[in-house]
Amino acid sequence: MNYVKRYWIAGLVMSLVIIHAVIIGYVRSEATRIKVTASNEIPVGLFYVQSADKQWMSQLRVHVLVPPAKRLAAKATIEHHRWLIHEVIEERLHQLPRELLDDAVLLEIKDQIKLAIEETLQDKIIERVVVNDRVDIPIHRIGYPLPDDLTRPEAIYTSHQDAVDKAGEEPIEEIERK
Repeated sequence: MNYVKRYWIAGLVMSLVIIHAVIIGYVRSEATRIKVTASNEIPVGLFYVQSADKQWMSQLRVHVLVPPAKRLAAKATIEHHRWLIHEVIEERLHQLPRELLDDAVLLEIKDQIKLAIEETLQDKIIERVVVNDRVDIPIHRIGYPLPDDLTRPEAIYTSHQDAVDKAGEEPIEEIERK
């Protein structure tokens, strides 16, 4: 009985350490499992292509599929060159004949996107190009901001030293040019 009275705190600490080790081991094994089963699909961007009759804009959301073994390296490479890849894909889409948009599967467009990315990265890391969220938008439904009146002078914003509010911030008001 003396033995239990003397070492009960040490036994409690050891049991807490063992429980903690079991929980940490379980969490790490689940994290490893999730890392292995993570998606090998990498989003590339959203692109717009005008139709041949110039009455429609097609919106294409592009993703690439990479080999699962190279998923992390491919994602890092694509992220590192994200804007270059985006520019190359846009250039290639604008160079393609607009009649290719009539294909429901977009096979030629997908092949050209894959080729453009591989030429840019100088590496064959892409297995397949996926285009989803294809939306055809009529040109007249796209809202463009109306241009400002070019003869109207631009407003100048300034502050008054006399009109300081209680918080010490200065109000901003518009002064027109004469």
